[in-house]
Amino acid sequence: MEPDSFPEELSERQVCVVGSELVENYTVYIIEVSEGEHRWTVKHRYSDFHDLHEKLTPEKKVERGLLPPKKMLGKNSKSLVERREKELELYLQTLLLRFPQATPTPLACFLHFHLYEINGITAALAEELFHKGEQLLQAGEVFSLRPLQLYSVTQQLRLAKPTCCNGDAKTDLGHILDFTCRLRYLKMSGTRGPVGTSNIQESSLPFDLSVFKSLLQIEVPVCLRPRLSLQDIAGSHSYLVITFHEAESGGMK
Repeated sequence: MEPDSFPEELSERQVCVVGSELVENYTVYIIEVSEGEHRWTVKHRYSDFHDLHEKLTPEKKVERGLLPPKKMLGKNSKSLVERREKELELYLQTLLLRFPQATPTPLACFLHFHLYEINGITAALAEELFHKGEQLLQAGEVFSLRPLQLYSVTQQLRLAKPTCCNGDAKTDLGHILDFTCRLRYLKMSGTRGPVGTSNIQESSLPFDLSVFKSLLQIEVPVCLRPRLSLQDIAGSHSYLVITFHEAESGGMK
């Protein structure tokens, strides 16, 4: 992929509570998270916010009074819900400002960073490979990666950020680089249409395959064929089989 296809730096993350909906007898708040042009939606009830706060208070010394208190009477009234939306939005915005670099794991999971945000995606992948990467390599199995994961790894490398942002060695980018350097069979499992609750179109994401040094076979979704450039891996592979398959219809497993 051409270098100018990538943003020069990671964009500031934004979070807004854009509405709510009544599910059975409780209110679910609709949260829109964005990073640059990428946006996704997360839904949580107040008890989820409370559970998040209980984790952050002792671990990250977040003030206990930062989260608006629970209301028992009239908790689903329109006026209370609208006020609560603003309060919870301010709560989340304050947390993101408090942790601009290393987002605490409970907050990252709450906002689904592991599904849609570059740092969260690479941290989740690194931890997965920390636990079972060696076993997968020894078994010689086909390993599946999404274009969004490849894009995230590429971005991390281009921006020359610390390889471990949250202080947890299991999430170090080095686990991914070691695995991709030795992987022989890769399947790219992209989707047609947006990913999950986001506006992210995987078929439009740039990525770099030069981290794969030992590939013998790569399976590529047909929708990515026009964007695929093998110049960055051809030089290090004397023999490489490339096959194409239909992409998934959408969503995220």
